[in-house]
Amino acid sequence: MSAPKFIHDDIVQVKGGQIGTVKEVHQSGDGYIYGVQLRSDAAVQIDVPEDELQLLKIANDDETGFAIRYIS
Repeated sequence: MSAPKFIHDDIVQVKGGQIGTVKEVHQSGDGYIYGVQLRSDAAVQIDVPEDELQLLKIANDDETGFAIRYIS
């Protein structure tokens, strides 16, 4: 099994155009399910399979182009 494609605090776009932040990652069978907190007034969190997400910004990415990723 490969590692998750996204990690905590990555900013992603859900199919359908909604933008959110990854808050949880759970292994499910052969893939991963991500708890994504949508950017809305209610800050709703939804569970989304990996193939329905697109990365917009890596967590801890800064203007230097370096990204610090901690995977525990």
